[in-house]
Amino acid sequence: MRDSIRAVAFDGYGTLIEFTVPHFLAAMEELVHAHGADADPQTLWERFVEAAKAVRGESYHEPVYRRYEEAWALQFERAARDLGFQGDGRLAAARLKHKLSEADAFAEVPAVLAALRGHYRLAVLSNADDDFLLACLARNGLEFEAVVTSEMAGAIKPDPRIFHHLAEVLALPPEQILYVGDWPMPDIVGARRAGVPVAWLNRQGHALPPDIPAPDLEVASLTELLPILVG
Repeated sequence: MRDSIRAVAFDGYGTLIEFTVPHFLAAMEELVHAHGADADPQTLWERFVEAAKAVRGESYHEPVYRRYEEAWALQFERAARDLGFQGDGRLAAARLKHKLSEADAFAEVPAVLAALRGHYRLAVLSNADDDFLLACLARNGLEFEAVVTSEMAGAIKPDPRIFHHLAEVLALPPEQILYVGDWPMPDIVGARRAGVPVAWLNRQGHALPPDIPAPDLEVASLTELLPILVG
């Protein structure tokens, strides 16, 4: 793999940036309180995720592109309505964007990027809007040759077009870019569809879902990439 890979591209949230389901649950709890609603944050989160199917298309395998600011507002309003209260979608989207822009990088990220830099071209490819992702990267002092968001590409993972957009930006064939991501459906499936080698970051040691193809690599931390890619 070292001989064939010229660039390493990382997913954003959950891979470089420590913002995962528990952080979304905390945001849902804050939104419940902000609305004065009698709703369970866990249930609200589940309805919020379910609403994404209606907002982005019935199948996440072929998602319809919308800016997250717009999609989140619609999802929250739909989820709140299901739970019996009037949801302020603009407030919810703004709260989520703020939290994502203020999130911290995982502790190992600066050292891993420093070790890879000089050996590989480094990039970020993330399902995100430009504003909150770019603000988050800048806040954490993380610099990359290329950053591709779903807003820039007009597509979201697992749509292969977002990976092809990155390949065009880097002027590299897809097979020379290693993609590192933590979420099997968008990251592994999307990379596979685009002909991009993929490393699954499996921090929690989960089993690979049966409908997901095997990744090229599986690591429990970003640090485990270094002996493979650098030696």
